[in-house]
Amino acid sequence: MKPTLGAAVLAAAFLAVAGPVAAQTCTPAISDKHLVEPGKLMLSINPTNPPQQFVDEKGELQGLNVELAAEIAKRLCIQIELVRMDFPAMIPAMNAGRIDGLNTGMFWNEERSKLMYTVPYSQQSISVAVLPDSDVQMAGDQDLLGKSSAVEVNSYQMAWLKKFSDAAAAEGKSAVEVRSFPTASNVVAALRARQVDNAVLVDSVARDLVGRGQVKEVLSGLGKTRATLAFRDKAVADAIVTALNDMRKDGSYDALFQKFSLTPLAQDEPLEIAGPGPAQ
Repeated sequence: MKPTLGAAVLAAAFLAVAGPVAAQTCTPAISDKHLVEPGKLMLSINPTNPPQQFVDEKGELQGLNVELAAEIAKRLCIQIELVRMDFPAMIPAMNAGRIDGLNTGMFWNEERSKLMYTVPYSQQSISVAVLPDSDVQMAGDQDLLGKSSAVEVNSYQMAWLKKFSDAAAAEGKSAVEVRSFPTASNVVAALRARQVDNAVLVDSVARDLVGRGQVKEVLSGLGKTRATLAFRDKAVADAIVTALNDMRKDGSYDALFQKFSLTPLAQDEPLEIAGPGPAQ
């Protein structure tokens, strides 16, 4: 469905910081000609993956990506508006000029880096979770074969799982029965309803659920890669890179990841645009 401005959620912290700043006290680092809407940077988010991004009991956006956006807004002297939508709609919405970019913990890959300007900013991997009362144990990814796995549709973890399953089937082994769902919340709901044998999740999501006693993690560290921000305009991506490197220099970048128990890029990994970006 086409997202509308009515679907947009304005994070109060952004307005509190970016509104007055953008009004008179500093000059925005991104000019209007690079933005979908004058004076604001519109980024999509799918708040179903705590602690990266989620909605609290008051209905407010929370998480690392939300606070990262607020800090970037302050440093770039620009209002950031987070537009809530499911992941499959994000890239089409950006290509249609309805948003400026994605701020949803998307996994980086080469194909995506040719569609938009990608800025990797964290490390992530894939975990396999089962119900807390399950006696299932897994020694490695081969233990997924012949089982049914719930996974978020059009996600990195789904692509990894299907590639792994297809390779096993080509060798004459049992494939994975891959069942896809719109969001991570739906994936967990399917597991809790015992519709599948396991759930294949982003590691940070799995560990948040483990902490709340909702699942048990039986495999981790699969498909290690980088999570990335993504933008339709290079000038926007360049400004974000500058803000992230300033955060790394003053320690606020690492401090934010420590707060949410997530993994930043290593110090020897540059915060920069990765890949060629869209063909001109």
